[in-house]
Amino acid sequence: MLAEFEDAIIALVKNATLGTKLRTVAGLPDLDGDNLVKRLAAEAPAVYVAPQPFAVKSGNALLRFGVACVARNSRGQEAARKGDGITIGLSQMLDGVMPLLDAHYAVTGVDFMSDAALYAAGLYVAVVTIEMRAGVQLPPALDAAALGEFVTFHADYDLPPFVSAGEHNKWLDEPADHSASAPELTATQTLQP
Repeated sequence: MLAEFEDAIIALVKNATLGTKLRTVAGLPDLDGDNLVKRLAAEAPAVYVAPQPFAVKSGNALLRFGVACVARNSRGQEAARKGDGITIGLSQMLDGVMPLLDAHYAVTGVDFMSDAALYAAGLYVAVVTIEMRAGVQLPPALDAAALGEFVTFHADYDLPPFVSAGEHNKWLDEPADHSASAPELTATQTLQP
């Protein structure tokens, strides 16, 4: 359901007149902060779509998506915000995106991103939030009887070392050597056949 809505929003923007003025229209890349900023800078002007948290009640979902408009211009911040007649600016992108999306979904707000990393890269970003209702059929509850038998148990204990690595390695030997020291915490799990 989310994938279908995301693809529909991307196609709507790509196929509009606005889409011809953008370098990229896609789902928001799954990257960490610095790498994301670098990618946004390389692909601007761009529009990215990402699902946002949503509520489900009585078989209906109020879906929310963020549509991020990303502008950049080597002529400076004013050209990035307003456009320069050559490259589309953030204000022009918003003027195109909001009525386009509102014709199909409900535009509920715009949030201007104020982040030092974005500004350092010369990026100006605004996220248009849209909402739509969709029917949701939740999967049935998990049937524990249908699960396979529990065969393996694995646990890692993260404790500060109280002995040297050499002593610790003696504990791991088969059979374990506890002649000089022994672990303070042990666990044994016997699985029933």
